[in-house]
Amino acid sequence: MAPSESVQGEPVTIDAKQLRFDQDSSMAYGDGDVVVRSNGAILQGDHVRYNRLTREAWAEGHVRLTREGREWAAPTAYFNFDTGEMHAEHVRGFEDGIVMWIDSISQTETNHYLTTRLALSTCENEPPDYRLEATHAEIWPDGRIELHNAVLKLGGVPIFWLPMFSFTPHSDEPPLEVVVGMNSDQGFFLLTSTRWHLTTNTILGVHLDERTRRGVGGGLDLNYQMPQEGHGSLRGYYISDANPMDKQDKNAGLDIPTDRYRFQWLHKQYFSDDIALTVSLNKLSDPNILEDFFPNEFQRDRQPDSVADITKRGPNYTLSLLVQPEVNNFFTGVERLPEAKWAVNRTRIGSTPFFYEGESSVGEYSMNPGLTNDLTFVGNAVRMDTFHQIVMPQMLGGWLSVVPHAGVRYTYYNRAPETAALTNEVRRYVFDLGGETSFKISRTWDDVKSDALRVDGLRHIIQPFASYQWIPTPNKGTNDLFQFDTVRSTTLKGGDNLVLTRYSPLDFPAYNSIDDITRENVLRFGLRQKLQTQRDGRPWDLVELENWTDYHIEKNNGERSFSDLYSTLRLRPVEYLSMDAFARYDMHDNVLQELSTAIRVMDADRWSVGVGTLFLRNDSNLVCLDTAARLSKRWTAHMYQRFDMENGAWEEQEYLLRQETHDWYITYGISRRNQRDHSNEVTVFFAVSLRAFPGMGIPLSQIGVGGGGN
Repeated sequence: MAPSESVQGEPVTIDAKQLRFDQDSSMAYGDGDVVVRSNGAILQGDHVRYNRLTREAWAEGHVRLTREGREWAAPTAYFNFDTGEMHAEHVRGFEDGIVMWIDSISQTETNHYLTTRLALSTCENEPPDYRLEATHAEIWPDGRIELHNAVLKLGGVPIFWLPMFSFTPHSDEPPLEVVVGMNSDQGFFLLTSTRWHLTTNTILGVHLDERTRRGVGGGLDLNYQMPQEGHGSLRGYYISDANPMDKQDKNAGLDIPTDRYRFQWLHKQYFSDDIALTVSLNKLSDPNILEDFFPNEFQRDRQPDSVADITKRGPNYTLSLLVQPEVNNFFTGVERLPEAKWAVNRTRIGSTPFFYEGESSVGEYSMNPGLTNDLTFVGNAVRMDTFHQIVMPQMLGGWLSVVPHAGVRYTYYNRAPETAALTNEVRRYVFDLGGETSFKISRTWDDVKSDALRVDGLRHIIQPFASYQWIPTPNKGTNDLFQFDTVRSTTLKGGDNLVLTRYSPLDFPAYNSIDDITRENVLRFGLRQKLQTQRDGRPWDLVELENWTDYHIEKNNGERSFSDLYSTLRLRPVEYLSMDAFARYDMHDNVLQELSTAIRVMDADRWSVGVGTLFLRNDSNLVCLDTAARLSKRWTAHMYQRFDMENGAWEEQEYLLRQETHDWYITYGISRRNQRDHSNEVTVFFAVSLRAFPGMGIPLSQIGVGGGGN
């Protein structure tokens, strides 16, 4: 081994079977298993010449250069340990599962490479089963590989040509995805998507789909990053639909066009640490476009809003300006054009024990009934609302928390709805008085220990709590006001109405249904419980249980003395077992109104089993089973079932089998959906993506025949 030496930069070490120096020329000559190391770079070869002054090296025979996560193999190579300059011919490169064959390569600046005639693949076979060939390419410092005049070949057969193709090897998203199958509603289908890295911070996705019963569709996705400023995405999709309406659509009187599209713009930008802009624009051709072609998105949000909001957050206040147009007139919604809001967090008033909190807003609002034709959901008005409250938090005796509050609200409307006695401007006054109280009791058992369950002592915490709210009858009732912000309900299958916000907060400003404020004289009380242990020196919640109900001291129309009893349960006894549950019980009729549960047991990446239930009285009683298991080194199975106990019907069945080949992930699947509002749907498919990119574009549950990146 040569002693460490450096003329400039970091020291250089040379290992070789034979090593000699020429002092006159400042050259070192190594023969036999030569290894040169410096600046994080390692150069290996049978013979290496190294210049101590210029820090240049020339290597011959079984040359390998490892640097910055890449490895290059060539018969000969030149490398400068100071500048990083590199030249080599007939090169084979390796990076993050990617193999590259290169005629010649040069590194002209730090980790930026230029190549001629490059071929790359994730297959290491000689020749590879598939490859991308380019007349020239660039490899950038961020890892992005940019191919020019590129041809995809399977075996030796050209498949398609691209003028430019760019991707990042260490990305989890595959640059190419293909899904082929048959759907009872859409016929045989072929869904393809590719991703190109246009720049370091810009990714373009291209989608091209064919459905024999519906037609050809396609779209573009553009994801962008603005370093330290924000990020966003643009998505567009269009299909000339040959069969846009089924029998149910015609019976419902819908008019679905053949030209169907969706456009989405999501944007987040930070102008400073305390000012941010959020944009969400969703334009759809018709109310069914998401359900037909983007079913997973439809399940998450059936009526996506369009909103632009700029917010400034101060140390104890928030100031925002929001614009919310209804760009899809077939949806029911409230437009806010615009709405300005100023909210003050709970802030101490000088050195007094009193705190102030408040919220004020002003805007122009308009109700759009959409396709419901609800004549009560119409109208527009300018509304100005301001709320101010004084709070006095106290800790009595060091254990009892008492927080009384008193507030006043004034709301102005420049007009009233047709249901009002007078339709001119309205002024409403609301006063509220109330408070909340709670205390905690705990007991510990330090001697309870279990290595198997990772229990290191136990602590049981009990917290009774109560909230009281009194609102005298406002000077204006709800019939005199537009219901822009109100309590919404939906009609269940059995005809009952279900309030969507059925466990709203009592006090202001948390209760934000501004237009639905009525007389209240109510007491909410309940009990929170926790069972904790210690893990890694921190508290770990094994069990969390909360129960509460409301007692109406004065009842409004339709109210009972006691509301339903609500319960939530969260179990995390061990890392491989979890359970969450929510229940709503009618204490007057002694019946269970609602129950939802979710239980999951797993063993790392070997298997997992999930069971869920969703019971809604007079509507549905669903049981879901979700299982996944690694059958062998190359095969993984997944099953999803949803069964309606109410009518004894399978709502959904899905079976997936994923095969891992040398280069590909291949997913085979079949699913069946029993849809309430449309005809039943059966899908058979298989999907292919590169194994070197583990991020699967195919969802592992509730797959739909979507497109455009669904």
